Amino acid sequence: MSTTAEAPVYEVGRVYEVTPGDLRIGTNVRKDTRPDAKDFAASVRARGVIVAIDAHVDEQGGLRVLRGQRRALVAALVGTPSGTVPVRVVATPEEADRITDQLVENLHRADMHEREARDGVEQLALLGVSVAQIVKRTSLPRLVVDNALSVAEHQASKERMDTHDMTLEQAAIFAEFEDDPDAVAALESAWESQWERPRLVHIAQRLRDERTERTALRAEVERLRADGLPVLDPADMPSGFRRLAFEDLRDQDGQAVPAEAWASTPGAAVVVTVEWRHDDPEDASPDDEGDDDDQDSTELRKAYVPVWVCTDPTGAGLHHYWDGAPPRDALPAADSDDERAAREQAEQARREAESAERRRVLANNAAWRSAEVVRRQWLASLLARRQVPKGAEILIARAVLERQYSLTHALSNGHDLLGDLLGLRPADGGGYQFGAQVAARVLDQASTPAAATMRTLAAVLAAWEARSGVPTWRNPGAYDAAIMAAFISWGYPASDVEQLLTGPAENDEADDANEPDHDVAAG
Repeated sequence: MSTTAEAPVYEVGRVYEVTPGDLRIGTNVRKDTRPDAKDFAASVRARGVIVAIDAHVDEQGGLRVLRGQRRALVAALVGTPSGTVPVRVVATPEEADRITDQLVENLHRADMHEREARDGVEQLALLGVSVAQIVKRTSLPRLVVDNALSVAEHQASKERMDTHDMTLEQAAIFAEFEDDPDAVAALESAWESQWERPRLVHIAQRLRDERTERTALRAEVERLRADGLPVLDPADMPSGFRRLAFEDLRDQDGQAVPAEAWASTPGAAVVVTVEWRHDDPEDASPDDEGDDDDQDSTELRKAYVPVWVCTDPTGAGLHHYWDGAPPRDALPAADSDDERAAREQAEQARREAESAERRRVLANNAAWRSAEVVRRQWLASLLARRQVPKGAEILIARAVLERQYSLTHALSNGHDLLGDLLGLRPADGGGYQFGAQVAARVLDQASTPAAATMRTLAAVLAAWEARSGVPTWRNPGAYDAAIMAAFISWGYPASDVEQLLTGPAENDEADDANEPDHDVAAG
C-alpha cells in the first residue's frame, strides 16, 4: 500500500513559509531583476526575505508569484537562514489589475533619504553593534557605513547635511575636516559656488594632501631643530627665499661664502624645501619632474632638504650673484639715474615673471597629484558599470589605430594599472607576470559584447592613466584632450588643472626651463 503526499491547500489572505524553489514566477512587467545586485543578495542570504511575496494559486494548485519576483529569484539562488520565504496568498487578479499593480509597485516606490540611512546606522552603533556587523546585517558598503558614522559623530555636519540637502558623501567630507576651521571655510566657499560644488572631492583631496604635507614638514623641522640647526618655522619662511640661499650669495669681492662660515654669518637660518627625486640616484637632477621626454623612468619620490639661507644679506655684506657686487663708489656719469632705474625695473619685472611662473608650475603640479587620486577612484567606479559609455568605441579605435604610446607600452609591459582599477589582485608576484594574470582574468570577464567593450575600454584608459603625470598638464596632446573630454562627458568633475588638457594646444616647452629645482614647502 502506497501513500501520496497531498498537495497543500492555500487560503487567500494567509501568509505561509514556502521553499523559494517551489514558487513559480508569473508574468511581470518588470523584466530586469538586477541579478548582479550583490548587496541585495547578501542581505537575503543573511537576513532572509523581510517583506512577504504576493502570490496567487494557479491551475495546478501551486503558488505563482505576482509581486516580489526579485525577492523570490534571489532567495532561490542564494538561500535564506530559514530555507523559506514568507508568501502572502492573494486572489487571482484580472490581467489589467495585474499589470496595473505591478506598475504601481515599481514606479511609485521611493528610496530612503540618505539622512534616514545615516540615522539608522547611528542607532545600530549606539546599541553596540560593531561596524563589521552593521555592514553584514544591512549589506551596506563599508564606505557608506563609515561615512554615516563619521557624519553622526559631528553635529555640525549632520545639521549641514540636513539643511543643505547634501549627500552622505558630501557631508562626510565636511565631517573629516570639522577640526580645521580653515578647511571648513574652504569647503563652504566651494559649496556656495555652482561651479566648484561638483568638484568638492577635488578640494577635499587637496586639503588632505596639504594636511599630510604640513604634518610631515613639521616633523622634519622638529627633527632638524633637535640636531641643533636654526630651522625657521614654515610660516616664517621669507618670500623669495631662494635668492637668500648661501650657495647663491657672494661677498663684496664676488666670492662665495665658505660652507663652514654659514652658521656664524649674521642672519643665518635654515629652511626646509621639498625635492622630487628619482629612486635611482644615477638619474637626473631634481627638476626632472618637469621633463616629459621620458615618463617611463623610475618613480619620483618626495625628499625634504634643508637649505641654509641668510635672512639679511645686506646686513651681512652679501648679494645674489645675479646682481653683481654693490658699487663701492657712485656709478659713472654715463650711467644716468634714469638708465639705472630702467635697468633695475626691467630686471625686477623679469624676476617677478619667473617667480610667478614657478608658483604656477608648483601649484599645478600639486593640484595634478591630488586630482590623480580622485580621478582613479572615479575611473574604478566607471569601469565597474555594465553600460558602455557613449563614444567609448571611438576612443578605443583611436588608441589602437594611432598606436598611442600609452597603449603600446601597456601591451609590452603588462598593463601596470589595469588590475588596480578593476579591483583585481595578483595571485602571486608582480610585474609583467602580474599583468599577464590580470589580462587573462579580464578576458574571462568579457563574456558579452558589452562586457568585452568595457574591458577593452578599461585597458585603454588604464594605459593612459599609468603613463600620465605632472608633465601631462604642461604639454597635453590631442589624445590627452580626447581622453579628458571623454571623462567629462561621462560625468567626471574635472579639476582646474585637468581642464587644461581640453584647452587649445600651446607650446609649453619653455616651462621646462622655468621648473624650479625644488618644491617650496608650504606652511
